[in-house]
Amino acid sequence: MLYIDTSVLLVYTLTQAVETARVPATEAFFVKIATGSLLGTTSFYALHEVHVFAIANAPVFSTGAHFGKAALEKILALPLLLLPLVSRTERRHHARRFAALRDATDVPHAIAAAVSGCEAIVAYDEHFRSIATTMPYKNPEDYL
Repeated sequence: MLYIDTSVLLVYTLTQAVETARVPATEAFFVKIATGSLLGTTSFYALHEVHVFAIANAPVFSTGAHFGKAALEKILALPLLLLPLVSRTERRHHARRFAALRDATDVPHAIAAAVSGCEAIVAYDEHFRSIATTMPYKNPEDYL
């Protein structure tokens, strides 16, 4: 099972116009998810980040909320396993394991992936390279 990070979900839903080089591989990756040749998962952390991104990058809240909702609907239409927020106990237990992550907002993603037994984090976020020996870091191109 592959944990799909926000950075990949954004290319799939909201940032195609600025991430043009990544769109073909991301689309092909999600075809594999949709057809069941790859098993994917994501978390409420990632869904929240996608929605907040849409709101933060829109001229007004209502427009952002509309685009955020459409992005979430597109993601939730996929056969993804949806992971809950990690518990406080799980965060304390696994925090040191992922201390090398420079961006603290990436830690819940890494913990969710580890707790659920994912084989890798699929992301375009280079921060995950720092934990690749603990949790492999891949991008969609690695699965084509």
